[in-house]
Amino acid sequence: MKPEPLARNYFSSNPGRERCYRRWLWMGMGLSVLFLALFWHPLRSTEFTYSLVSLAMANRSVFWLFQGVTLLGSPGFLVCLFAVAYWSYNKALAFWGLVLVPTAVFVTSEVPKDIIRLPRPDVRGVSVPTYTFPSGHTSGAVSAWGYVAVRFKRRGIWLLALCIIPLVGLSRVFLGYHFLGDVLGGIVTGTAFLALVLGAAMEFAENGWEERFPPGGLYAVAFIIPLILSFIPAGYAHSLMGFVAGVGPGYLWERRALGFHNRGSRRQHLLRLLLGFAVLALLVPALDLVLPRLHAVIFVQHALAGLWIVYLAPLVFVRLSLADHR
Repeated sequence: MKPEPLARNYFSSNPGRERCYRRWLWMGMGLSVLFLALFWHPLRSTEFTYSLVSLAMANRSVFWLFQGVTLLGSPGFLVCLFAVAYWSYNKALAFWGLVLVPTAVFVTSEVPKDIIRLPRPDVRGVSVPTYTFPSGHTSGAVSAWGYVAVRFKRRGIWLLALCIIPLVGLSRVFLGYHFLGDVLGGIVTGTAFLALVLGAAMEFAENGWEERFPPGGLYAVAFIIPLILSFIPAGYAHSLMGFVAGVGPGYLWERRALGFHNRGSRRQHLLRLLLGFAVLALLVPALDLVLPRLHAVIFVQHALAGLWIVYLAPLVFVRLSLADHR
């Protein structure tokens, strides 16, 4: 099963169904915004949130179920998922996912959180150093799983995405990280961001903007924009934008200088994943223990992680005969 080329029919190749699904989408968005406006205080009910947290804490199977579900909206998990796809499945699909996930979490969650500054639920044992509205896991899940569904246009994948997104949101409430209103806000901001990005990508592709830019200009834009955004005083700005600053130029250089092919035997795929994630673990969690937590250090560290995924790891795979190239 291969992803379809990005096109303006996001839901179906049938024009009538596409119009129908779009109408339902925008109606749902409008109703969600109205619901947030009308029931803002009930949606941030401490009592309701505590009741769900108590249910999860009283039943360990429910607690661990939601611990697993919440990973499906975690930026770290989604980046690893797209890294697997990049090394072993489809580079173009994975590249846009690697850019989309951290950018979506930053734009749709971390920046609004720092502007609105609403506190998280006061749940014993739950401590997160950022604000609460909107939910970043939820908006990240909308962006990532919605993007995958748009690229494949398969009913089964759309149903999977429509199951994962609300379950990720509910997991954040059951685990005590968010109020229900934060989750609904994440769905709204994530959907709006994904629609905006897909529309911009189509304009970019249809008007041949990539061919109009000199190669050096593309590298500069791909690095400088996230570098500038990293100075916005929002949570995780330096790590999220640093990663994007490594992925963009790295992918452009990989296409130009290497042309890595991700097909191969099962043994080659397995060794790529083992080597790729071993180095990735050294670059991020391991170095976190020894490097100073300075903004510039965090930015460079995560830029190297992004560069490793899209260029350095494929280069090593080729040198070790774990992959072919053109």
